[in-house]
Amino acid sequence: MSGVSYAQSMRVQELSSIVFGQKHRLAVMAAIAQSDGLVNPSDLAEELGFRAQSAIQTPLKDLVAAGLITRQEGVGRVHYRRNSSSLWDAALELLTQALSEDVAAEHAGID
Repeated sequence: MSGVSYAQSMRVQELSSIVFGQKHRLAVMAAIAQSDGLVNPSDLAEELGFRAQSAIQTPLKDLVAAGLITRQEGVGRVHYRRNSSSLWDAALELLTQALSEDVAAEHAGID
């Protein structure tokens, strides 16, 4: 992950709110799906372009509750390990859909 700008996409946030009831969950899930399977919340927030880790705390908490990620305490740093699930592929599919709509709107001159 590097410079993941899709987290700031209005269409990604809108689709995330519609599907997941929270505007950042899709971006968080997509970033975790694209990772090597182990993410640190501070690094994840930075990669997604959020000023504070608080923007991803609720999505991470909910993903733990759903069994999609497992919290792992480390030496001084918390990490989350991605658990196997077809929902990771679904998150990437939704992200692709949202970004395609962004591109189509951009080409049509729509903001």
